[in-house]
Amino acid sequence: MKVTYLYHSGFLVELEKHILLFDYYKGELPEFSKDKTIYVFASHKHQDHFAISIFALFDQYEHIHYFLGSDIRLSDKYLERKGIPVKVKEKLTNLGADKTLKLPDIEIRTLRSTDAGVAFCVLCEGKSIYHAGDLNDWYWEGETEAYKKRMKAAYEKEIDKIAGTHFHAAFVPLDPRLEKAYGYGMDYFLRQVGDGCDAVFPMHMWEHYEYIDLYKETEIGKKFRDKIVNIDKKASA
Repeated sequence: MKVTYLYHSGFLVELEKHILLFDYYKGELPEFSKDKTIYVFASHKHQDHFAISIFALFDQYEHIHYFLGSDIRLSDKYLERKGIPVKVKEKLTNLGADKTLKLPDIEIRTLRSTDAGVAFCVLCEGKSIYHAGDLNDWYWEGETEAYKKRMKAAYEKEIDKIAGTHFHAAFVPLDPRLEKAYGYGMDYFLRQVGDGCDAVFPMHMWEHYEYIDLYKETEIGKKFRDKIVNIDKKASA
């Protein structure tokens, strides 16, 4: 399994027979083997997680399918206006929260985001992958204490659903805009799931990659520092 960081929350996972593309909206994509099946995931409609340009791959690759959060709704008129063939919808599946989809070569489970859309748990070729999308403990300083408590409870409820799960790769937000709370979501994820993760990729950092090293010096970060992958504008592991 090869993991390539593209930008922000966008990652490319290359397996022997499959390509998995998560939350791509910006960055350079390589040319893929025509023999591989391409699965494209978009957790929700926010512009930093979904771009209409992902449908350009439809004309280039025969073996492709899109899995989109249920808030991404694409009408025929919208697709036509964007110059995208309506038949792309034949290769598209919308997934809401708390759903499990089992296909012959892939299994997908969704969690409810604390912001918009879903998080993905994917099993393909024996590799288990978690992509949070915008599922995070969004502890904003300007919000009320009641809001912060609800947010914390909602986030922990979702992460508890996957506690103890083994993931070969996990993509988890580490957002500097949250100031002192930038690592709250990562903390709880690692407490509940970290022991079972082979590699954890911080994301959603708005190019402030120095926060990875900062986090590795925290109490929880020190415990899991060997599993936390350092990334920059373009890195792979």
